[in-house]
Amino acid sequence: MDLQGHRGARGYLPENTLPAFARAIEIGVDTLELDVGVTADGVVVVHHDRGLNPDIARGPDGKWVSEARPIISFSYKELQSYDVGRLKPGSGTAKRFPQQKALDGTRIPKLSDLFSLVKSKGDRRVRFNIEPKSDVGFPDETLPPEPFARALIAEVRKAGFEKRTTVQAFDWRSLKVVEREAPEMPTVYCTEETGSDPARVHAAGGKIWSPDFERVTAAKLAQAKAWGMWVTVWTVNEPADIRKMLDLGVDGIACDYPDRVIVELKKRGERQ
Repeated sequence: MDLQGHRGARGYLPENTLPAFARAIEIGVDTLELDVGVTADGVVVVHHDRGLNPDIARGPDGKWVSEARPIISFSYKELQSYDVGRLKPGSGTAKRFPQQKALDGTRIPKLSDLFSLVKSKGDRRVRFNIEPKSDVGFPDETLPPEPFARALIAEVRKAGFEKRTTVQAFDWRSLKVVEREAPEMPTVYCTEETGSDPARVHAAGGKIWSPDFERVTAAKLAQAKAWGMWVTVWTVNEPADIRKMLDLGVDGIACDYPDRVIVELKKRGERQ
């Protein structure tokens, strides 16, 4: 079972930040799940959305941002003036994650900062599942797939973590670049809603399928397994859903509260 800390440990600390990743490592995840973008000056940063999230980001003036300005439109220095350490009170995100502790002053980290954090802890085990955030419908909000994937590959190789990294995406164009230029990094084909069909992934040449857990059925899982596919589901937070996915026999679970998965695995004798 590959236990992935979704955006670090988003249920407890601000998502995709160094404190959240440190917490996930302390909890005992196998993999850190995260997202990346690239700034105007070519810095690979850890951030989920293509642009700043109004539910999360505050500007240099301390006010909540009003629009999702694309990450690629900022220099790295400019991006560092935004605070992502607190959820906007009353927002939908704040209501979803009432346990998340605010850490005012937290900034969007570079991917290299995360790699340095892991090295500083002496962790030789934890893996990285990294998604370059792009969307075919919004081509001007990110780098094109090829330079985006290459920027990510370069950072991973620079850190020496290529054997501990998978690259995932809903935009499968990026995955094809990785498969061609960095075959040492397995690719993960993400799906959602009506597109959650293992046959699509198989037809595209995918070996790892990552669907929305609510779209997974025993029949779909059996079909994926028959093709030799590894199946990791997202984002499973409630204990009943965690039990259901484990009962089905998925290979991995991404969770905002990864300790909840560990509790269930211990009950089953699958974790110390």
